[in-house]
Amino acid sequence: MKIMIVGGGIGGLTTAVALRQAGFAPLVYEAAPSLEPVGKGIWLPTNAMLVLERLGLAEALVALGIELTAIEVHDRATGRLQAIDLAAVKAHFGRTTTSILRADLQATLAAALPAESIQLGKRCVAVQQAEAGVTVTFADGSTAAADLLIGADGLRSVVRDQVAPGVQLRDSGQRCFLGVADVRLPAGQHTVVREIWGGIYRFGYSPVTPDKVYWFAPIAAPEPIFGGAEPLAALQQAYAAFPDPVADILAHTDPAQIILVPLKDILPQKRWYAGRVVLLGDAAHAMTPNLGQGGAQAIEDGYFLAWLLAEKPTVEAALAAYQAGRRPRAQRIASQAWRIGQLAHLTSAPARFLRNTAFRLVPASLGQRQAEALYKLDF
Repeated sequence: MKIMIVGGGIGGLTTAVALRQAGFAPLVYEAAPSLEPVGKGIWLPTNAMLVLERLGLAEALVALGIELTAIEVHDRATGRLQAIDLAAVKAHFGRTTTSILRADLQATLAAALPAESIQLGKRCVAVQQAEAGVTVTFADGSTAAADLLIGADGLRSVVRDQVAPGVQLRDSGQRCFLGVADVRLPAGQHTVVREIWGGIYRFGYSPVTPDKVYWFAPIAAPEPIFGGAEPLAALQQAYAAFPDPVADILAHTDPAQIILVPLKDILPQKRWYAGRVVLLGDAAHAMTPNLGQGGAQAIEDGYFLAWLLAEKPTVEAALAAYQAGRRPRAQRIASQAWRIGQLAHLTSAPARFLRNTAFRLVPASLGQRQAEALYKLDF
């Protein structure tokens, strides 16, 4: 069976690796002229690492990143609200969250594929289905045909229009600055991800190497953020009241490398496939990044889909089982991520007090169980 994947991001490349290991020879078509990561750093939580372990890539990724031992959520004014013990998660599952540069993750996935299986500079502009298969037209005028098309082309998926035409993006009202600082975190934070909430401003960070820190700064405000001013100086002013080491992280960031991303998702979709076209990752269930699960869910999608295509007697049976098996979990996580993002940016003092009190009243054991339920694979 001839399979093509539109999209050479994390989901598309993971799917290609899993398909090759299942005996297929997929081709990946990526719009960009080179494999460039979207974003700066990424967390590969336990569930993603368990899949990557099955693909034989986990140890290589651990060597490139940092295995985290805790996730902490803080209020800017009143301190810690919640903590998840990732050392206990590792003891339970054998893997913990790995914090890594997106570029290193993408390069590791690409290296697991034959170079000729990744076609660059191929931006999908149209998809046409027939009874025998599917044909994709690219912006350069070329075409490609296959028995199955996997749409892994992200939030603004072109392939998605074949499955669910007219899907609208949902704007969270938040825009997020992203960067990487050349700095070492203080003692006690070398293996910790910390997120700090402060009204319309939020700041999170974790190490991605011993001497580099990935950071993100969501702001609940419309564009243009800071009136279009140079972002680093504006960020330093906006986050001046945040606790250390926020100022130090920003001070050691190259301003030319800061990017701004609007935080959007899509509402739950009833169908992830139609005929010989199937969606995965953000194309199927784009989510806000508040649980650090966007990439992980794409990784789960890709592995599960590849396994089903190898095991089921027909493509239709595989796609139906894929949708039934993955849709409820991915959409539940997307909904949770949306709610967390809204809670994080409460601005009224009474609402923040109630939120903080509720978070602190949650027993540590319950929070731990909820995290472990999130990380457990069901396939």
